[in-house]
Order: sequence, then C-alpha cells, then structure tokens
Amino acid sequence: MTTAHEDTLRERVARLETKVDHLSEALDKAVTKVDEMHGVMMQAKGARWVLIAAASIAGALAGFAAKFTGLINGLPR
Repeated sequence: MTTAHEDTLRERVARLETKVDHLSEALDKAVTKVDEMHGVMMQAKGARWVLIAAASIAGALAGFAAKFTGLINGLPR
C-alpha cells in the first residue's frame, strides 16, 4: 500500500521530470541559435569593419559639413 504522501511525492517527481525535459529542449534550441549567430558573425567579419569605416567616414563628413556651413552657430547652447 502506498500512502498519500508517497503519491504526492511521485506526482511531484513526475512534474519535475517533465519540466526538466522541457528546459533541456529549450536549452538545446538556444544553443543551436547561438551557434548559428556565431557562424554568421564569423562570415561577416570583413563586412563589420566596412560598416564601421563607412559610419566613421559619414560622421566625419557630417561634422565638417556642419562646421563649414555654419549650422553649428545657429543652434541654441
């Protein structure tokens, strides 16, 4: 014969096993996504530096244009 305490303990263990299974599946999916993102970043290594250089050049050109066209003098301080 099993007691009520043993039954509730078995139910709790069964629920815990189910939760662990779901967490394991979710973790496996997350690891797969991180691996895919890492692969994409490694492929785009050169493109990342091109984007950084383009943004730097655009910022410098905008700064020079603002300085030489007098836009900065018209802004409130």
